[in-house]
Amino acid sequence: MSGYHIVIKENEVFLVANSEGNVDAQAGDGQGLYYQDTRFLSVYELGVDEFQPVLLSAAGELNFMTTLQLANGAAELPDGRCLEARTISIRRNRFLQDGLHERIGLFNYNPFPVRATVRLSFGSDFRDMFDVRGFSPRDRHGAIGTPLLGTGDLILPYSGLDGVERRTYVRFEPPPTRLEIVNAQARVEGPMQEAGLSGRGDARTEAPIIPPIVVAVYELELPPKLATSLSLHIRPLVGAAAPPAQPSPPSLDEAYRTIRASYQRWDQDSSGIVSDDEVLNHLLRQSQGDLRLLMNKLPTGWLPTAGIPWFSVPFGRDSLITAYETLMLQPAIAYGTLRFLALHQGTEVNDWRDEEPGKILHEIRTGELVSRAAIPFGPYYGSVDSTPLFLVVLGELLEWTGDWEFVASLRSNVERALDWIDHYGDRDGDGYVEYESRSQRGIRNQGWKDSHDAISYRDGRPADLPIALSEVQGYVYAAKCHAARFFEHWGERERAARLRGEAEALRARFERDFWLEDQGYYAMALDAAKQPVRSVGSNAGHLLWCGIVAPERAERVVRRLMAPDMLCGWGIRTLSSAEPTFNPMSYHNGSVWPHDNALAAAGMRRYGFEREALEVTSQVFAAGVRFPGYRMPELYCGFTRDRHYHSLPADYPVSCRPQAWAAGSVFLLLQQVLGLHPDLASGQVVLHPRFLPGTQEITLRRLAVLGSRLDLDICAEDGRIQVGVHGDGGSRVLVEGGDVLVRV
Repeated sequence: MSGYHIVIKENEVFLVANSEGNVDAQAGDGQGLYYQDTRFLSVYELGVDEFQPVLLSAAGELNFMTTLQLANGAAELPDGRCLEARTISIRRNRFLQDGLHERIGLFNYNPFPVRATVRLSFGSDFRDMFDVRGFSPRDRHGAIGTPLLGTGDLILPYSGLDGVERRTYVRFEPPPTRLEIVNAQARVEGPMQEAGLSGRGDARTEAPIIPPIVVAVYELELPPKLATSLSLHIRPLVGAAAPPAQPSPPSLDEAYRTIRASYQRWDQDSSGIVSDDEVLNHLLRQSQGDLRLLMNKLPTGWLPTAGIPWFSVPFGRDSLITAYETLMLQPAIAYGTLRFLALHQGTEVNDWRDEEPGKILHEIRTGELVSRAAIPFGPYYGSVDSTPLFLVVLGELLEWTGDWEFVASLRSNVERALDWIDHYGDRDGDGYVEYESRSQRGIRNQGWKDSHDAISYRDGRPADLPIALSEVQGYVYAAKCHAARFFEHWGERERAARLRGEAEALRARFERDFWLEDQGYYAMALDAAKQPVRSVGSNAGHLLWCGIVAPERAERVVRRLMAPDMLCGWGIRTLSSAEPTFNPMSYHNGSVWPHDNALAAAGMRRYGFEREALEVTSQVFAAGVRFPGYRMPELYCGFTRDRHYHSLPADYPVSCRPQAWAAGSVFLLLQQVLGLHPDLASGQVVLHPRFLPGTQEITLRRLAVLGSRLDLDICAEDGRIQVGVHGDGGSRVLVEGGDVLVRV
């Protein structure tokens, strides 16, 4: 997404608007009001005939609510008087609660009345999100009906090709002076094209649909020194859902109190993290708010959706990595994520969906294209790493909470996931987990670098399928180590020993087949012929995180990641700048992804490379605080940072913002700064804190770990780091390092 956007979300409804609060889908950047993978508003604009509204400010830090302050531009009124600029206030207060609700207030500061013809324009192209992204496999569209106008409401109807009726219902308070239909028939600008599916970063532009536009006209007389207001309520309706009955929807103030209370509960359930660096605090607050924005509250608990606008749906890999990144913030995210994914674990061999028994899903879509089986995403299982990551995150949650009862509740899911790894994931019996889509509409590359050109030979050719990614073998290694611990606790020592043996055999085999001695690095993957894909990328950072790297090779791997062709000043690139296919503006071939860096930093800390982990953290934080609103994007361009000219990180135009594992990366990176991790075996919480430049104090409140709630005060004083520990588990905190004093 290019430019500045206002994004608000609550559960399944979200709005992407431009900086003035309007929606213009023809901008091609995902603007719209969305529900269940469908855009229910593609046009929503405010205009005034007598003058041009000018934006003064936009405040959307509450994530479910936005306040936009506008004023008039200078104009000559019809009676010949001069209307000075900024003498009429226009305030737009909006929030989401099962739809979009907005109150527009006008205040005339002039000593005389002013006529204002306010126009609110509405239209909906009812495009499926895959259409909006440019991945539509369709060559035709359902029927956009003629708008239905009432006295104080309107309905924009759509009959989908799946037989489902979708409608956008708009209710006005008070009713407008009149409703006008600008164009009664929808039209398509140019032919619709057949398009295939590939990875997440390769958007195509399809022919725009110009829907019927309805304009609500308010002819207002604004009295001097008085306020005038109007409200509207926009609801997306699917199927037989009826428009709301006459009782008014909640007022703005009532809804604010309700949703604000849910945010306060979220904050109270989360660790409170504050430093003495106010810039870092802004990044922390924005990231925590973004995570709440991206959560869906389901019967299974909190589930992070991947990102707005393109991926505001459940994702296996993304949700799991976000859950891992945020264990320090709120373990409830991991609980909800694991429950949800266990509920949707694969049960059959289904080539269309790339489903197999025991496999953890890739994503779930609910739009028209899914319901008419035009695409296989309801749900789709084309992710090679979600299944081992499910086991890894379950093991990490256990380490953090000691909740054996929860692990036992997912025992059957653990068994099925292990079976998938051994029998379906390992396609040819060579001991590695590979991928190759069997679906006609499936995704070609099925690791986290899933764009079409992400796994390529040095001459640019896509690697031959099936592909065994290096990091996936690391995930499998870690998954079997965690599973061995589960079975040992359950008294099945023979199976635990077998799993540990399988993990060690994988590690030895991996070192033999993936290590490239001439590069001092691991291959990105093995291709169909079991030959290494020698391109140097960030994948090895994940290997450090998983612990599969031989200790004697860890230093060479870290040194390679920290070399200038990889570490650009804003973080570690996805691909070395020395590679022929490097492009800092690509999706996966030279860009920088915060979550990728967070896992690499965690891996560096794991192997004792503290200084390097802090440098990676410092660079990613330096980028994050320079983006608008301190909002960490999904990715950004991998240009080299020019410190002499104080350069800024370059935006990636269609990056999701906000994005869950980007927001979560902030907390995992900070965890590496603190050297904080629980040790379930000893029952201790281990701290080995260090500080980033400009920071000397960090406090944590209500840290939920190993069944306790801890408060930690960490500060640098007189050349030493002092840690104050308070809480019911304080006696079990182990502070490492010879320069540390502990106060309990």
